Amino acid sequence: MLYGTDNPGGYVGLLCGVREQHSSGKLSDPRSAYFEYPGKAGAAEAWCLERSAEGREAYFCAHLLIARRRTKENAAPVLALWADADGSVPSVGAPEPTAVVESSPGRRHLFWRLSRPLPPREAEALNRRISRAIGADPSGWDLGQLLRPPIPGTASTTRPSGEITGAHGRPLPSARAGAGASRSGSTGAPTSRSRRPVGSHPSPDLSRLSGRTRALISRGNRGAMRTYPSRSEADFAACLAMFAAGFSEADAWAVMTDPAQGISEKYLEKGRHGDAYLSLTIGKARALARSAG
Repeated sequence: MLYGTDNPGGYVGLLCGVREQHSSGKLSDPRSAYFEYPGKAGAAEAWCLERSAEGREAYFCAHLLIARRRTKENAAPVLALWADADGSVPSVGAPEPTAVVESSPGRRHLFWRLSRPLPPREAEALNRRISRAIGADPSGWDLGQLLRPPIPGTASTTRPSGEITGAHGRPLPSARAGAGASRSGSTGAPTSRSRRPVGSHPSPDLSRLSGRTRALISRGNRGAMRTYPSRSEADFAACLAMFAAGFSEADAWAVMTDPAQGISEKYLEKGRHGDAYLSLTIGKARALARSAG
């Protein structure tokens, strides 16, 4: 996902080391390794797993390199943007990540796949804007950035990591990659309201949505399933995922107003103001989905 099968190739940059103290930001005895991509991708994965089995922490460079040295000058064209979320979540209107990796308990790395590779410096600037928009680690956006590898089993003695906890959305159109990455998290997309369809509309078959989105719709954003800071953001995410999967406005209204779905909780609580709330929420999600298409 990060490097793509249509990438002209390069080198995967890896690093491992030993963390003497849990809170320490430095690794002792660092070791680097480089593997040709895509031919040696399997060997790179095996190297990470082997170092982890030795009790060492493994990291990978978020983009490919054109030479065996991890410098900005050696950065290859970038096919996916990234952010070290550090407990933050994308705000309403920010681009939905293509993939989410739990790098350690309570911390996640977010990735946005692009529709075409971008020049490294251009991608770095967009990374910085997205990181600011979602309140991510301010030091985690630059070229040459090392992240925990998305490989289950690459765990240190203190920090389990590498579990892919979600994969959502379509590739972000490269020409508009920065549209949703302003400082405030606003996409600048039109926020025209959606009109509730006249008459009844049956709830659609949601099987083509991701399991994560189906669970969000079914159970709502509460309890152990709470993955968004607020129900408003959860409602927006559910609507956006539906539009990205090709559902209609009528489908979104049917799902978001269905008392059998946990996601309808806030709409139902609002009573006579519920339609106005969903009109704006669905309208914003529709506008963002269209601008990304």
